[in-house]
Amino acid sequence: MGNRAEEPPPHRALLDSGWHTDWAPGSGPDGAPGPDRIRRVAASGFAALAIPREFGGGGAGLVEVASAQRALGALDPSAAIALNMHSFTVGLMADYWQRHRDTTWMLLEGIAGSHALVASAFAEPGGSPNFMSSRSSAAETGKGYRVSGVKYPCSLASTATLVCLTARVEATDETILALCPAASPGVTVEGDWPSLGMTGSDTAKLVFRDVDIDDRLVFHRGPADVIDDTVISGTVWFSVLLSATYHGVLSALLDLAYRQVTGSGQYGTRVSLLGRATREVLTLGGACRQLGADFEAGRLSGRPALAAALALRATLSDVRDRFLSAVTPVVGSRLYTRDQPAARLLVDSLAAHHHPPSLLVCDQVVGDHCTGREISFDPAG
Repeated sequence: MGNRAEEPPPHRALLDSGWHTDWAPGSGPDGAPGPDRIRRVAASGFAALAIPREFGGGGAGLVEVASAQRALGALDPSAAIALNMHSFTVGLMADYWQRHRDTTWMLLEGIAGSHALVASAFAEPGGSPNFMSSRSSAAETGKGYRVSGVKYPCSLASTATLVCLTARVEATDETILALCPAASPGVTVEGDWPSLGMTGSDTAKLVFRDVDIDDRLVFHRGPADVIDDTVISGTVWFSVLLSATYHGVLSALLDLAYRQVTGSGQYGTRVSLLGRATREVLTLGGACRQLGADFEAGRLSGRPALAAALALRATLSDVRDRFLSAVTPVVGSRLYTRDQPAARLLVDSLAAHHHPPSLLVCDQVVGDHCTGREISFDPAG
């Protein structure tokens, strides 16, 4: 009987099914600032999860890393969304090494050995959803590149050891994908992101002013504005990890709703509302794991993988809104009361709408692929 008391409630057992990670998230937020919580999670082995074992990492594939992101998202949404960018970047690098078997392994080994956090500096003011399109510039030097530009918003702005960035090579139609030590001369953190939720994600503006990057830290150079395997892989990793993270956030809010109803013993119409909310989260989780598993196994690749990834990204936003429409009558005023856990989760979950690509771009890509047109990241195209 003692073991039965430790079993999760039925809704949680259902939502947890199919997710597995050997990494344990530990305790939740304890009042510590976001950057401190992020560093603590990184030091627990999280930072090296996606790195192959032969390079000192955890050897986790896409679905297992997504499971870890989901577990953290249910416990500490701000830390999870910040570390989502690290997981996405390192996962992209590991996938790149798997496909090219190049010197990227040295960078991965260095990240694993130092438990380094890697910020994803792709987003730019007025930038493109294609992360290989960049407004930042890279001037070739004798030993590498000199980069200038603005990256915003950028999570892990003050906690990252390394920054993964893109920049367009001057006088060419090519873009580099490179790591830059965060302490490099010319790199500054300016201001913060005045967001409503996810306030502990260490998000700010990164400015690069004539920053020298050694050529050995450049792991990809290719045509700008082109949708190649690197773009497709990065988009799949990002969409799967993002959806898993918010699956954790929504699951935590659902936990509060179930406890409120079962604790009061007042069921009635609330049961069907909880069932509807659970169904939404359950379906999102299944789609997320399926895409991750299919991509890992090679059953889905190329343009179909890109379309599926952006379909999942858009579905995340739809699920979040349908989920809240069902949960709001159940939880009631707690969703709108300061310092209530439910209210914090509500606002944190709103951030799901504001990650790239935009919903218009997602639907455009799916429509382009399914009508046999050339895929475009321009919703007006």
